[in-house]
Amino acid sequence: MEPSKFDPYQLLTELSSSGATGVLKVSNGKSVWHIYLNEGDLRYVDCSVQTLAQLSYFLCRQGLDQAFNVLKEMPPAAEVVEGTTATQAQGLIQRSMMWLQDRQALDEIQSRQLIEDMTQDALETFLWLRQARATWDNGTPSPAWVTLVLGQIPLLDLVDTVRFLKQRMRGWQSCCPQIWSPYQRPYLLDFRHISKPVTGGKLSPEALTKLAQLMSRGFSIRQLSVLLKQDELHIAQLFGPYVKQQVIFLRNPQPPFDQLPRIPIVPKMPTVTQAAQAAQAAQRVFKIVCIDDSPTILSEIERFLGNTRYEVTTVDDPIQASSVIFRIKPDLILLDITMPKINGYRLCSLLRSSAVFDETPIIMVTGNTGLIDKARAKLAGATDYFTKPFTQKGLTEVVEKYLTQLNPA
Repeated sequence: MEPSKFDPYQLLTELSSSGATGVLKVSNGKSVWHIYLNEGDLRYVDCSVQTLAQLSYFLCRQGLDQAFNVLKEMPPAAEVVEGTTATQAQGLIQRSMMWLQDRQALDEIQSRQLIEDMTQDALETFLWLRQARATWDNGTPSPAWVTLVLGQIPLLDLVDTVRFLKQRMRGWQSCCPQIWSPYQRPYLLDFRHISKPVTGGKLSPEALTKLAQLMSRGFSIRQLSVLLKQDELHIAQLFGPYVKQQVIFLRNPQPPFDQLPRIPIVPKMPTVTQAAQAAQAAQRVFKIVCIDDSPTILSEIERFLGNTRYEVTTVDDPIQASSVIFRIKPDLILLDITMPKINGYRLCSLLRSSAVFDETPIIMVTGNTGLIDKARAKLAGATDYFTKPFTQKGLTEVVEKYLTQLNPA
């Protein structure tokens, strides 16, 4: 049975906006992810493919040579841990972290940074998923050893982390279609091609010769990044033109990294003529979602915008808003700021962390008029700021302003 279509951004947005506490378990083939949340905040993420090689990678990236050497001294487990591969991976990372801490190879700050790195790395591959199965275990706490290291302080801001990883994914996607994993292993098929002119190539023949010697040892893009003391994405972007023009070739990742999902390909947008675009704009009914905990305000907005040009959906429970928005995929969102449980700033930030709502106009509707409120709305990703009380003319003008930009004449 094939895993179903999957939107990782939607799932994280809904869980975070609801203030959930528990663990999200996601599987795709042999790979399993555990995402631990506490009241909607990110606590820890692990992946069944995480190995000592990845832990060593982050130790090297942080320059923790002493800890790296201490980790190499860790004896193998006395017996194989029973259970799934995911359980074994969790046990391995826990045992490694406890080994490093017991031997005082890491201080508190270094331990926290290492958990952040491992979490971000696992979350990055999770965001590449497009097919998966997911279950939510409500109330399940994060692993005891993570709490021992972190205390009760949230690990990472989920919105900022997802936004960063989304930008990073775009960087990977800009390399070239043949590069789809940091675990791919580049190699030179013909050394005579070192001097071949490459459009967009930034490597000198001397630099490429040195790289070719490293590549001949079967290193992955990630391993090369450690040796060269560069970010793996930067290495991939350097290799992109050479891969595209068949100077550098790529072997598939070695096990177990071949179980990870591929970086998603950017879908090609269908082209339409200007005449067809204009016809579509004239006939289009725009979908608008309004979120406000006041039924009176929602009723007014629905009455003001109630015509055949708009299809208005109102939501008076902000906790339910994200699921409604992802289901409807509106052309424009009207969002109140002051709401119980989750305010408009946080909901706006969560929506902006999803690729689905990158460009969707989000208008904050509020009774606050201060400059600080407007600045916070902008930082959260709001397109504009609209003040209560409002008239039908004022509301229609601001809505038309942004809907017209979606389909310019």
